Amino acid sequence: MIEHERVRALLLTGTVGSGKTAVASEMGLLLEERELPSAIVDLDWLGWVHLGTAFEGVERLIAGNLAAIWPNLRSAGVRRLVLVRAIHRRDAVDGLRRALPDVDLTVVRLSTSGATVEERLRRRDTGPVLEEHLRQTVEIAELMDRAALEDFKVANDGRPLREVAAEILLRAGWVQRTPGAEGRMRSAR
Repeated sequence: MIEHERVRALLLTGTVGSGKTAVASEMGLLLEERELPSAIVDLDWLGWVHLGTAFEGVERLIAGNLAAIWPNLRSAGVRRLVLVRAIHRRDAVDGLRRALPDVDLTVVRLSTSGATVEERLRRRDTGPVLEEHLRQTVEIAELMDRAALEDFKVANDGRPLREVAAEILLRAGWVQRTPGAEGRMRSAR
């Protein structure tokens, strides 16, 4: 590997219940199978704090924490980075770009029907958390539609996770279809 090679990153975004974490996990498996040095980072965990309702710096905290761990990931050999978070503000994406100065970041939005999201949320959540997530998913979808931050969208309704993950990797140029081999992919360099 060339030391100064730019790293490529995907920010996988979408509403609550769109399948971001599940798709990112499958992307990780596909990258591992192709022996592409990669990392998956769920950005929610970098900013999950309880500092009261007055605290409005979650996006800055996440970007700062990402900037702090990125040199370790980079020096370990990571050349593909998958980030996961529901983001609907340009300044939040800009903060991530500043946190990763040597990285080319592509934003991918998972699009999922309201019925699918509701079904997923009802399977995983209950009580007040379910009600909050059902309300949030509509609000977040509207904000994401207005912001239009994504470089491209991928449908995540009624499809196997592997198929969705593979489509993202193909469209991002991280892997290529092998000519003449239906459904098989190879690494793109």
